[in-house]
Amino acid sequence: MRKAIYGQLRYQSSLRCLAVLAFLLSATSIYAQETSGSPTPTPPPAPVAQVEDDPTKPIAFSIRNEHRFLRNDAWANTTIFRFDKVTLRNVGNKGGAKGLILRFDIPFNTLHSGNTTKAGLGDLYAQALYIPKVSRKFALAVGSGVVLPTATNDVLGRGKLIFSPTVIPVWYFSNRKRFALLRIQNFVSVAGKSDKPDINYFIAAPAIVHPLGKGWWTVGDTELKWDWKSKLGSGITGVQIGRMLRGKYGMWIKPEVPWGPGRVSEFNLKFTVFKVR
Repeated sequence: MRKAIYGQLRYQSSLRCLAVLAFLLSATSIYAQETSGSPTPTPPPAPVAQVEDDPTKPIAFSIRNEHRFLRNDAWANTTIFRFDKVTLRNVGNKGGAKGLILRFDIPFNTLHSGNTTKAGLGDLYAQALYIPKVSRKFALAVGSGVVLPTATNDVLGRGKLIFSPTVIPVWYFSNRKRFALLRIQNFVSVAGKSDKPDINYFIAAPAIVHPLGKGWWTVGDTELKWDWKSKLGSGITGVQIGRMLRGKYGMWIKPEVPWGPGRVSEFNLKFTVFKVR
């Protein structure tokens, strides 16, 4: 009976994910139809990978849904509202980009474990990146992220104030339409609830972005994680397929396979609808 109930819950969760995706795609399609009255069609922007995955290119906003199938018949779902902003445009140097790129993530989490399901606001994430070096073939972004313990329930967040120093080198090829990057971050907690475990783990995430033509692209990446406290490593490997819809709107979908002794899920599925600047 318990397995039947869990199977029904997982089925209902998958239906909710598909319903959210259908709603987002239909809303985007309606908007595109309403704005396509110009006699001259609007050409698609540069491949979205230069804006969605390239840390040197801020986006206007994105809505991402992440569903993770956890161990012991549990699952977690996160919907993230993301916004980018460029500020302090007078900050810069010769050979670098002007200003700081700020990113804000607002997550809404749902966690199902056993017979319990909890939902609410997760931990907010903010990031600031500065680009001291940029050229036709190479760019470098440096900065830091911060995780704020804003979750409305203990199981929906870490309960810690976490900083994540970040370095991201980017190599461009084929007139900047194809590129590779390496995201390097270390997440470490500096304050928070005493009954919550401290956080200290390192991430190295290489990715290769390849345009497919006619507004399509693909991204292959692997996120390698080492937990300094548990001494356990893990990885997540995924392939993203994306497409520009019309105008400045696009979408992508990405299945992921976690692996290694430190993994916390068995399979992940992500999709995003976004707007470029």
